[in-house]
Parts: sequence; C-alpha cells; structure tokens
Amino acid sequence: MVHTCGLCGTELKENYCSYCKMKLEKEYISKNGKRLGHYENFKHLPAEHLVHSSTKELMELSTIDLLCLLRVARKDRAFIYNLRKLRHDAEKEKGLTDDVIEIDKMTYEEYENATRKVWVIENIIKSRIGYFPLRVTDNFISMFLERMQKSEMKDMVIKK
Repeated sequence: MVHTCGLCGTELKENYCSYCKMKLEKEYISKNGKRLGHYENFKHLPAEHLVHSSTKELMELSTIDLLCLLRVARKDRAFIYNLRKLRHDAEKEKGLTDDVIEIDKMTYEEYENATRKVWVIENIIKSRIGYFPLRVTDNFISMFLERMQKSEMKDMVIKK
C-alpha cells in the first residue's frame, strides 16, 4: 500500500506533495492513487433539521447534503407561502382584524427567513458546482450520486 496525494496521485513520502507543493491534511491523503472519496461517506439523507443550521455550519456540509437540504428548504418555504395566501384570503373575508395583522406579521418574518435560507443554500451550491438546480427531484439526486460514484472509480495512476 502506497500513500498518494488525493488531488494529483503523486506518491507521498510523508504528508507533503511535491507536485502540488503543499503539506496535505489527512483527508487529502489517499492510498494507491485512489481519488478523494465522498460517495462512500454518503450513506443516508441528511436530517431535515440541519436546514436550520447557521450559514457557517451549512458551508461545512457536503454538496450532496446541501442538495437534499435545498429540497427541504424549498418545501418549507412553499408551506409558509401557502400560509401567507391563507392570510390574504382571511383578509378578503373578514377584513383587516388584529388577528389577521398578527398572522401577517408572523408569516412575513417566517417567509423572509425561509427565503433567505433557500438563497444561502442555493448560493453555497452555486459556488461549488457553478449553478444551483431549479428542481431537486429524486432522479436528480440519484444521478448526482451515480456521478459521484463513477468519478471515484477511476484511479489516478500513470502506467509506465
């Protein structure tokens, strides 16, 4: 077993890569030219409560986790949006009562927070892969996982 740089495949003597010209942290050291692995670490969907994490915590999650959480965040925002529609319907029926005003204030703040959370997740994803998906379907997640798996199968070994 030979330790190699997980970025370029160069054989390592210690934890310094002569090609990349940098000291490697443990997560960037692989074996026998294997690529950095993320697919093997993805065993389950992230817990939905993680959507309420801080921006800093979200930035530490994997891209596949963020894609799954984007789906959750958009679903939450749609639910709150529908509450706002109900508020508008209540205003049409009953007029602008104190209850309607209170519901309006509460749902607006929730909708604003939900929208900003969606934007945060979309922008983190965009910074990583260059775009954010307009729809995150089961098929999209499956294809993304398949691509992750395939990209880890090709070893970085130069044949002599």
